[in-house]
Amino acid sequence: MASEKSFTGKTALGIVIACLVGFGLLSSCCTDCVSTDDGGKYSTYIEEFHYANFFKGIDAIDSGNLTLYVDYSTCNVLGQNSTFYQALVPSWVAAARSYYSIKGAEIAKEEGPTFDLLRTIEEVNYADLKGAIEQMANSNSESVLLTDGEYFQQSIAKGNINNPYMADALKSWLKKGHDIFVYTEPYVEQYKGQSYNKKRFYIIFTDVRLRDNIYDRITQTVKLQDFPDVEMFHLSADHPSLAEGTNTKPNENLSAKVKGFGTFEAQEWEIDWKNGIEPLIIYAVDPQTGETLPDGESFTGGLKVDRNSFGGYRISNVAAKVYNINQEFTDFCTAKQAGEKFKSNITLTPLDNFIKLDETEFQKHGIINLYFDGQMYTPDPVLNGSPYNFIKIDICVSEVQDMFSQFAHQFEFESIDMPGQTNTSVAESIKQCLADPDIKTMIATCPIYTIYIKAPER
Repeated sequence: MASEKSFTGKTALGIVIACLVGFGLLSSCCTDCVSTDDGGKYSTYIEEFHYANFFKGIDAIDSGNLTLYVDYSTCNVLGQNSTFYQALVPSWVAAARSYYSIKGAEIAKEEGPTFDLLRTIEEVNYADLKGAIEQMANSNSESVLLTDGEYFQQSIAKGNINNPYMADALKSWLKKGHDIFVYTEPYVEQYKGQSYNKKRFYIIFTDVRLRDNIYDRITQTVKLQDFPDVEMFHLSADHPSLAEGTNTKPNENLSAKVKGFGTFEAQEWEIDWKNGIEPLIIYAVDPQTGETLPDGESFTGGLKVDRNSFGGYRISNVAAKVYNINQEFTDFCTAKQAGEKFKSNITLTPLDNFIKLDETEFQKHGIINLYFDGQMYTPDPVLNGSPYNFIKIDICVSEVQDMFSQFAHQFEFESIDMPGQTNTSVAESIKQCLADPDIKTMIATCPIYTIYIKAPER
């Protein structure tokens, strides 16, 4: 992802001139700086403004530094004969920079080629899986844990069959804004003459925004459809994804220019309010009946949200928040002109009765379509700029539905140390992670997409 970019003095001065002109603070001789024919300067200013103020970045995660943690238990000894295990080995070999064995209570760094180490695993009981996954969560790089999930201790707890021993580590990684992927592969293990249906877990700590991340590497080289028994589960509390579209499609009556930046976009509207936007969009009429449409026509939309972006929760509703950023944008440019570092402590207050989101369309198809609030339309607090207005619209998650109960079976397996019972420790770890108040708050208020608009004065 991008980070706040540096400017030369010439560029900074150009930006501030453009901004000041945009608010009528310089003479008309410089109005071409932010005119609709400004050579794309407006979108550049908005890009810098967004990254300086609203981009959280990826929290201290290194690229190209994968650490592999391998549980030296029967599951990985048997894994040598698994076609799925074998299909993943090239990804581990190509990406891993460190290899740690988990032999009982000892988590040790091993030297040697990853391929050879994976081929020479010998069983050692009582793997400290809790210590290993906590070490993963506290690191600043991608990591993968290969395990059967059976946290067996030489104590009264034995196999910890319902102990959510991974929960704290999962929460820690998600709170940093990162992603967790878990592949589950069923297999049969023999123990004291009995057969047990168990699971081999491939637990991946990564961030999908990281270039050449290990999850992308796997999806590019391993086709999951070739392994019908294998299931994949994604955990995240941040950066929900779009299912379709890379930027919105403005109403053609706006004659708008659009530039997308992945999670946000910049629009420039080229028609005025009185003769264009209001009669053609806000108070548009039904061409069949001639009657005014309740909410007019959509002014932009077409994005489809992946409502299952978070794995354990489904996005059940979204909200659109609109802000007047005229003053904030001016202050940003003024600081650039003075050579001062801009203080990223902007607090914006959403304004009501200006736009609305088509909730029916979202509920039916997950599509984001935005309208002006025709029934309660109150433009004055938003449109007070001259000769242009600068507007910020955030599309945010507003409600989620807990869906993990549908996936819990993926993480459950027969207990070896307590025959006849089910080991739910991995499932309970995920369940407790998702129930954490901080995780729930992150998910339920997460921004999905941002639209910046440059529109004429009203």
